[in-house]
Amino acid sequence: MAKALTKSQILTQVAEGAGITKKEATAAVETLVALSYKHAKNGFTVPGLG
Repeated sequence: MAKALTKSQILTQVAEGAGITKKEATAAVETLVALSYKHAKNGFTVPGLG
């Protein structure tokens, strides 16, 4: 079983993959997480992902 990534590792990989700063990646990921929590009761999905 794969070892879970830390929040910092995830944010670093997002930043590197998107060519943005870690601060910008943090803002983007936190916004996506907040949006998913807000809409989770209605079956939140991100079209085109996984």
